[in-house]
Amino acid sequence: MTNQAKILKSAFLGLGLLGLTACQHTDVAAPSHLETTMRNSVQMIRLPYEIKAEEDGTSTPSGATYSGIQTFLKAANVSYGDVLMLDGGNASDDRLMALEDYFKSQGYTYGGTATLGGMPSGGSVMLYLERYVVTTPNCGEWAAETSNNQRNNPSSFLGCSNTANLGLMVANPRDLIAGQSGAGFTSTAVDQLIAPLSGEEPVTGAGGLPGDKK
Repeated sequence: MTNQAKILKSAFLGLGLLGLTACQHTDVAAPSHLETTMRNSVQMIRLPYEIKAEEDGTSTPSGATYSGIQTFLKAANVSYGDVLMLDGGNASDDRLMALEDYFKSQGYTYGGTATLGGMPSGGSVMLYLERYVVTTPNCGEWAAETSNNQRNNPSSFLGCSNTANLGLMVANPRDLIAGQSGAGFTSTAVDQLIAPLSGEEPVTGAGGLPGDKK
C-alpha cells in the first residue's frame, strides 16, 4: 500500500469517527429530574349528600327523598366510573336495602356500605359519590436542554403528549392506576345486550322515580 493510500485511508477513518461522535447523546435510561413530572396524576374524591330520615319515621324512602337524591346526582354529573356508597349510621337495614335497590334499578354502580366520615345522626344516611379524576401534565412549558449537545439530547418532555392523551381517552381514570378486575363491566354490558333476546327487560333507568309510582 502506497503512502498516499494510507493517508486517504486514515482520512476516511477519521471522518467516520467524526460522524459517530456527532450522533452521541445522553443515556436515555437515566431520566432527568424534569422527566418525573411528565406523568398523569389520578386522585380519588368523594362527594357527600345527606339523606335525611323520613318525617313519618318509616324506613321506606319517599318520593321527595328519591327526588333529592336525583337532584344531587344530576348536579354532580354522575357518569361511567362513578361509584355510590352509603354510610348507614343507625338507619335500619330495610332503609339501606331500599336505597340499594333504587340505585341498581337506575343503573348506577353501588359499592356497598362503609364508614367514610362522621357518624350520621338523627337517622340520616350519608350518600357518597366516589370518583377518580385525572390531571394531565402540562406539555406546553418546554424547558431548555441542559446538555451541551442539545441537538442530539433526548428531551425530558419526550412522549408527554402521548401520556396526556392516554389520560384523557380512558373512560375511568381509576383504570390508569388499578385496571379492571376479572368481574368488570364487560360482562354487565353483554348481559344488557342479550337481555331482550332472553325476554328480560334491560335496566335503563327509565320509568321515573320509585316514589312516583302509584
